[in-house]
Amino acid sequence: MELEQMPQPGPGMCGSDREVFERVWRRVMETGGGESPVEVVPAEEAALPAPAQPLPAPAVPAPAAVDPEDALCCLGPASAAYGGALQRFIEGELQDAVTYAALARRGRHRAAARFAALADQERRHAKRLSTAYFLISGVRYLPADRAVPRLESTFLGTLRARFLAEQRGEAAYRAAAEGCQDPCLRALYLELAQEEQGHSLALRSILEEL
Repeated sequence: MELEQMPQPGPGMCGSDREVFERVWRRVMETGGGESPVEVVPAEEAALPAPAQPLPAPAVPAPAAVDPEDALCCLGPASAAYGGALQRFIEGELQDAVTYAALARRGRHRAAARFAALADQERRHAKRLSTAYFLISGVRYLPADRAVPRLESTFLGTLRARFLAEQRGEAAYRAAAEGCQDPCLRALYLELAQEEQGHSLALRSILEEL
């Protein structure tokens, strides 16, 4: 580099300061402009913020303790959600019982005995369901005094209605069992469904003998 191209000292330099500046500049030129030990950081990089530190993972709360009573799954408090269905089944069985009892009073000797047997079986169904309800809720539910017979205008019409009703009852018990998480209640529903099927077959047999 020509001397005239050398940067000139600032206007504030004079005397020894000017000599020091010229001596340093000559040394830089003689060494070929070696790299300065001080690294110059571009303005864009210097302006970048420091990388954010990763946030700690949120603490996972421990699972809530389960009340041992609520964890019971066999005719216990955990089955309280089935209480409404149980009440409806109990009421239906009691109505069937009084209906068959009324048919027993109207039927001939042999048919009367079979209707009476059906009435007893329906009352037993209601008591079994009522027992399950009591074990789940602690309340006894068996409103026998509210049951009224369901009779059609004719004897044969009533038998036909009962035949169809028993099939509907079987289907209802099977559907309830399918959606029930209580193993004891599910088993009870399936047993009652099987017996309802037997009732429809008994009614068909009675009709065939008339």
